[in-house]
Parts: sequence; structure tokens; C-alpha cells
Amino acid sequence: MEKKKVIIYGLGKAYKTQKYFIKNEFDIVGCSDSVYRTDTGYIEPQNLSGKDFDYIYVTSSRYFSEIRTKLIEECQISEEKIISLADVLGDFDNAEIRRKWIIQKLREIPAEKILLDAGAGEMQYKPYCDHLKYIAQDFGEYDPTNDWGGVCTPDKWDTSGVNIVCDIINMPLADKSIDAILCSEVFEHLKDPVLAIKEFSRIMRKGGKLILTAPFCSLTHMAPYYYGNGFSEYWYKAHLMEHGFEIEEIIPYGNYFKYLNQELFRVNEMAKRYCEVELKEEEIKNIADSIRILSYLSASDKGSSEILCFGYMIVASKI
Repeated sequence: MEKKKVIIYGLGKAYKTQKYFIKNEFDIVGCSDSVYRTDTGYIEPQNLSGKDFDYIYVTSSRYFSEIRTKLIEECQISEEKIISLADVLGDFDNAEIRRKWIIQKLREIPAEKILLDAGAGEMQYKPYCDHLKYIAQDFGEYDPTNDWGGVCTPDKWDTSGVNIVCDIINMPLADKSIDAILCSEVFEHLKDPVLAIKEFSRIMRKGGKLILTAPFCSLTHMAPYYYGNGFSEYWYKAHLMEHGFEIEEIIPYGNYFKYLNQELFRVNEMAKRYCEVELKEEEIKNIADSIRILSYLSASDKGSSEILCFGYMIVASKI
């Protein structure tokens, strides 16, 4: 069967991880990006509508909606011609699910409340806190230029904008001085996360909200500051209640089948890195077929997250 023709939009890190699957599925006839590139076949976005293609494949999951809107409104591309990885192999992007949930929870906090972003890193959620009195804390020691291995290591990491540089278990904040705390994807990087919960309890006012996410299962990342690969719902229920929090919401995201898909998608990258082997076209096709099967099973899933999921999203209130 003749492959459909695609123009790739987005040539950064997401493209590097997806390109082998894209090449297996499509005939790549060009590429584009919001930033001018010198890559062979580069097409400036404003010239896309005049090209011969079946689809424009957007590599970024996080910014897919924004890019799609831009392509429709500014480049006159039909919506049905704009696709992503989810359209080809299924949706197993855990980061975007978590991000959207956190943004919604931040918007639900009443205006003028004091919010502490604990372990804020590069403060990715600060733009969604304009209605709040935002304070960012981080320990400020992670340096991605020191390659300790692992996955998902950022190319750069800038925490210079945080308000408080300190250990998360001993923050220079008064008792009962904070209305809400956001702590996202931090606990796996703490030697003793229970002590962080204890500190949150100390500084939070009665009725305050804790917005918390952490992995249920994860691979080594942001090394050497990686101390645990995840936490179960029973861990949260035990330790949050013990330190004066009542869980209002605890939601798993992802499931057994989506987690396996994530790791199958990573096989070629791991093979090159640890085996010095680049998979053949037929082998990548076999992986893609397996991912499709798991995506089909995920669509019928009725609770496999109790066995394996990406992580939990939690809202707890201070009693």
C-alpha cells in the first residue's frame, strides 16, 4: 500500500523520538517549524498550504492544540489534515494529562490566596497563577550538564527565578502561612518525601489545599537526584492522613496498556543507547503493530490502573 505523504511540523526533541515511527508509517515530503531551520526540505509555515501532502504531522503533544489552531488560522490548513502521534499509534502521553489537570486545579483556587509551588524547578505553572500570590521554592542544585544517565533529561534547567532556595523539608516559612501548595513530580527526587508532607502540614492553614502529583512507576530521570520510582495510592492515604490531610480526590492517569506502550515506544532509543543497535524497519513495524494492539486494549480498559499507571493526581485539604 502506498504511504500517505506528510510534512513534519516540529523538529525538536519530540521529533527525534518519533521519527523512526513516522518514517515507517509515512512518506515524508517536507518539514516545517515555528523557528527557521536549515534542514533539507524545510518549508516556511506560511507556504505550507501550497504544498502537496496528505497530512501535516505535529510532533509536539504539549503544544499540539496551539499549533493546530495556528496552522488553521494563519496557514489555511484544514483541521482534518493535521495529525499527531495519538492519531497514528494511540494516546499514551502522560505529561499532558497531568499538566491540564494541574492547570484546572490552580484555576479553582480563589483569587489572592497564597500558593507555594514546592519544588518549582523552572516554574512552568507560574503563568496560571496570576490570580494568586505565587511563591516558588526549589533546592536549586540540579544541573543537566552533569550527565548521570537516565531518561527525560532536559537540555537546560534554569531555577534562577525561584523566590526561595532551600531544602523542601525545612522551609523558611511561618506556621500556617500558606493557603495552597502545588507539588508536582517532586517526591521521587526526595530522600524522604514523608518529611516533605510533614513540612507542608506545618506551613499550611486549616482548610488549605494540597495539589500533588508523583509517579506510580517511573524510570531514572534528573539523576543523581532520583531516590524512588513511585508511590501507590495506599502510600498517599497512609501518610497524608497521618499528617493532618484529608484526601478529596485521588485519580490515576494512564493504565497498564498505556504504560507498556510508552516503554515500547522507547525501545529503539534504548537499543541504540545501551546495545549500540538501531532497529530495522521491519522491527519498528512490529513494535508499531504491538502498540496498536495495546491501544485497542486500553480503549476497553476497566481498571488496570490498579496494577500499573503513570502516576496519581491528588487534592487534599488540611484538617
